[in-house]
Amino acid sequence: MEPENESVPEDAGNQLMLRVERPVYDERFLRAKLLHRKEDNTTFCQRLADRFRCSSMRVKAAALSFLPILTWLPSYPVKQYLFSDVISGLSTGVVQLPQGLAYALLAAVPPVYGLYSSFYPVLLYTLFGTSRHVSIGTFAVISLMIGGVAVREAPEMLFVLPINGSNSSLVLNEEALNARRVQVAVVLTTMVGIIQVWLCANLPHRTSGARLYHSSCLTCCHLSAQVLTGSENTAILWAPLCNLWVSYGLLLSEKYNVDIVGEIPRGLRAPTVPDFSLVPNLIPDAFAVAIVGFSMTISLAKTFALKHGYSVDGNQELIALGLCNFVSSFFHSFAITSSMSRSLVQESTGGKTQIAGLLSSLIVLLVVLAIGFVFQPLPQTALAAIITVNLVGMFKQFRDIPSLWRTSKIELAIWLVSFKASVLLGLDYGLLASIAFAVITVIYRTQRPKSSILGHITNSGLYYGVDEYEEASEYEGIKIFHSNSSIYFANSDFYVKELKEKTGVNSEELQAARKAKRKQKEKENKQQNSPLQICAKYKDETENVTHEVVPSSNEEQGLRNGELEDKSSESTTEHAVFLEPLSSVHSIILDWTTASFIDSVGAKAIKQVMKEYALVDVRVVIAGCNRSVLAELDALQFFTEEISTDMVFPTVHDAVLHCQHFSSRPPAASDEV
Repeated sequence: MEPENESVPEDAGNQLMLRVERPVYDERFLRAKLLHRKEDNTTFCQRLADRFRCSSMRVKAAALSFLPILTWLPSYPVKQYLFSDVISGLSTGVVQLPQGLAYALLAAVPPVYGLYSSFYPVLLYTLFGTSRHVSIGTFAVISLMIGGVAVREAPEMLFVLPINGSNSSLVLNEEALNARRVQVAVVLTTMVGIIQVWLCANLPHRTSGARLYHSSCLTCCHLSAQVLTGSENTAILWAPLCNLWVSYGLLLSEKYNVDIVGEIPRGLRAPTVPDFSLVPNLIPDAFAVAIVGFSMTISLAKTFALKHGYSVDGNQELIALGLCNFVSSFFHSFAITSSMSRSLVQESTGGKTQIAGLLSSLIVLLVVLAIGFVFQPLPQTALAAIITVNLVGMFKQFRDIPSLWRTSKIELAIWLVSFKASVLLGLDYGLLASIAFAVITVIYRTQRPKSSILGHITNSGLYYGVDEYEEASEYEGIKIFHSNSSIYFANSDFYVKELKEKTGVNSEELQAARKAKRKQKEKENKQQNSPLQICAKYKDETENVTHEVVPSSNEEQGLRNGELEDKSSESTTEHAVFLEPLSSVHSIILDWTTASFIDSVGAKAIKQVMKEYALVDVRVVIAGCNRSVLAELDALQFFTEEISTDMVFPTVHDAVLHCQHFSSRPPAASDEV
């Protein structure tokens, strides 16, 4: 059947026009005439050999993927980027110094280990990272999580010693306590690095699981990411310096016993192997720190990438973080991630590439090797002020609640759950709970997709919701059902329910009505076919014979009147009864243009619906189904003699024209009940 003629709008002007005249396509025709799959004659051994064949191109691609610095450093525009990266690196390094010292206290280790954690990981991220603007290093949340584990595994009570063998006088062995907590933090960091690399190898780049994991982490942490304002950054820069000079000039530690940073050993420590005997007690904590650390990094990396027009690789970020943590742990560093405040400093001061982060790590190295003594008089209260200033930005997130209420109530729910879970369960389990809740919201959205009935826009070939647009109008006897989700076990029942409600065609009710009408027809036929009980008698006087007159049968009456009536129409118990259609809808089109997959439960639900509607003379067809979903239907053995491929159409308009043609044909024997 040819497509319906559509007139060209008068105001078309110089617009490009689309004119297509072709037959109505269905899937059976496409497979038989139009589309032919390419034949793959390679054997399994050949594919396996190709998979592991080594070539210069593959080696180069693997190297560029594993070391992203090789992709941009050879073409680094020195004149355009170097000055900006130098300024940004110096600014970020100045902020990184006091933060490293402060966050080491949160991790329950001596401040110098915060400097180690601000040098080695940043240097490694320059080689393996893909984000140009995130600042890797110490972060308050991760440091708090590490500190909680260190205090739990090495409590002070285990390092209290009596003086001169007397239990009346006790002293804390701070050196042994710090050494043990450093061991705990280092082993935990090693495990975090291993877990992050392992997560990359189990979540391939192209799987839906990886996308779900990455997007869930991004959703939660994007809502909790709040960068600091310029005035707060100024406070971070100048407050420690002012406190440093005040402490040094007034001798606060000697005269008033004010806690200060204390000795910062000069030089880097030799690498050592962590004490892996602590591993069994730290496995749950390592998973929590690994997920939280990656969540923060990928959130900030995606944010800056969108802002500046480049892309970051989530899997490579996992590798980069894992290597940063694993390798740095052998050099006495604790777990790291990206910092919100430092990343803003690096971006706002003109940072262009990872060179800025490299220069910031060199600033830290300068302090460790040469001028660490300058920071020894710094009061710990100044470090506490740094932490407090960083928390101000987090409290400002409460201003996001009104905008989230207006824009997305689901994102607001994620925000509230993340906040309450972090307060009640702690930072590690709280964020894990919020990620789980974000995954649940994704499932909820697919369980309760939006659906509508589509109508055509005159002279356009387009179909939109009739409840949403005035110009959209329905075809007589045809319902086009659209749902913006795939069909799987979690939403198949809801899909069928919405289909029946939106179309107004309920197969169960129609079958019940047909059954009632059939019973009524049977009752009427029985009354018509019952013999008359009235007879007439007369006497033939000539022959003295009495005759009885009885009414002739319906068949004889029909023949007498010149009518040919089939005897089968008189008995509904043995023959079919022809009934008029019970519904004004003769065809339902399922628009699957947005469906990306279907599972066995969804396929069974759709097949059952098509069979139920067929019993009440309503034809159900599928339109806009992509090739991957069709492949899944083939694998699920969806198509049979009853439901064949000629009930699937490439576009909604093909399906509409087919249904119009189908409804115009005279009823066949298959229409009988």
